[in-house]
Amino acid sequence: MVRLLSIFIIKSSALFLHKILFFSCVNVMCKMQDDSKKKKVKEKPDSVLVIEPNREMQRLIRTMLLAYDIREVRTFFDSEKAANSMVSDPPDMVLLDWEVAPFNGEGFLKLFRNKKMYPVCLIPIIVMLSEAKKNWVECAMKLGAHAIIAKPMAPNALFERMKWALSGERELILDGNSYIITGVDERLAIEEKRKKQMDSAREYQASQFAEMLSIQNDIDKILGTSI
Repeated sequence: MVRLLSIFIIKSSALFLHKILFFSCVNVMCKMQDDSKKKKVKEKPDSVLVIEPNREMQRLIRTMLLAYDIREVRTFFDSEKAANSMVSDPPDMVLLDWEVAPFNGEGFLKLFRNKKMYPVCLIPIIVMLSEAKKNWVECAMKLGAHAIIAKPMAPNALFERMKWALSGERELILDGNSYIITGVDERLAIEEKRKKQMDSAREYQASQFAEMLSIQNDIDKILGTSI
């Protein structure tokens, strides 16, 4: 009787341990699945709003986006109508021409990065430039542009910036009354420091070349008189 009772206790304990292990494994697997879902990044938007005043460029961008399997592409020639559409039916992403009218890229970013526009203010915005002007680039970055691309752009270049804008690497943070991209000021400061270093290096190189040329001229004069 005692032996049977011992066997029963051992079997019950083993069954209990098996259940604990089973539910532990299930919990771990569920947690891993949840974590993988959280880490999964959306590679492309479902809807894109394009603000481009040039008809041919607008048609080109639309064709590229549809080829990229974007389900909805809305195009606008002016920023006012685009802004109304953006508020009434927010897209997943915006492609913004910097020189658009009636208010340009700077005015558009100031409007839609304001905290009063929440949650529309968090939509990724990619700025499109027809000229690589430093003040335009810096202004767009400081006002919360997720990425900047030059026109006309190659499809791969556009798609890479779209994926990057959705990746979460450039997080928007509230700074006063507006949302800005985290780390932009630091990044611009590093670029400015690098530019000054390059300018200094070029000045030094030019001075050294001038000195070497002067020395060579003196040598030529000496050789000329000795001959």
